[in-house]
Amino acid sequence: MTFQTQLWGAMAKGPQYTDASDAIRLLRVAVWFGPACFAMLSSCWYFMLNKGWISYVGFVFLLILNIPLTIAGILMIHRTVGATAVLMVKTMFADGDIPPPPTYPRQDVLIVQGKFAEAADWFRDHLRIEPGDHEARLQLAHLLEMRLNGYEEAERLYLEIRNAEPAANQYEQMRATNGLIDLYRKLGRTARLRVELARFVERYRGSALAAGAARELRELKEIDSTSGSRHSPT
Repeated sequence: MTFQTQLWGAMAKGPQYTDASDAIRLLRVAVWFGPACFAMLSSCWYFMLNKGWISYVGFVFLLILNIPLTIAGILMIHRTVGATAVLMVKTMFADGDIPPPPTYPRQDVLIVQGKFAEAADWFRDHLRIEPGDHEARLQLAHLLEMRLNGYEEAERLYLEIRNAEPAANQYEQMRATNGLIDLYRKLGRTARLRVELARFVERYRGSALAAGAARELRELKEIDSTSGSRHSPT
């Protein structure tokens, strides 16, 4: 289906005045477009009358017709702008099929209260019921790393996302890789850090994040070469 077909299909549904914002947008179109449209149409009819192309009766009839024509123009502009905006958002976000990220209100409350271990237990219980919820796995890994020093479990969770079947989406996989990089950097595990940085550069080559990872990888190699030369026999 072409973009034009989708646009006309969305326009055919008409404006949906479900809240005050719809009415406000329509009012803005009416204020900005309505008077200008009416004036332009009236000028056009007067020009035709002045040229003798229409009679005075026809001129009066067209002036009366200005009102429904202006209203129709206002509604069409409102529909077109709204439908185009919706289709643009759908195009940017995979036709609107990406669901919003899940929320975990109980865990959030516990974290705010400083009950990090209890929040982690709730995440573990949730994952036993919903093993495919990688967002929960990412949040648990971050909680373990930042608040509970649970580095081994955090690493395992990040690797579970990478090796998940069915595979996690690209965004979740990238966040898992970033989590591993941060974890290895914090723990000083430079060998694993180099592996993850090289993996990130290879997978996301051409992006700004990959450029930053490549820069850090070069710095690590320079540090290794410098330290190696200091300990080499003379």
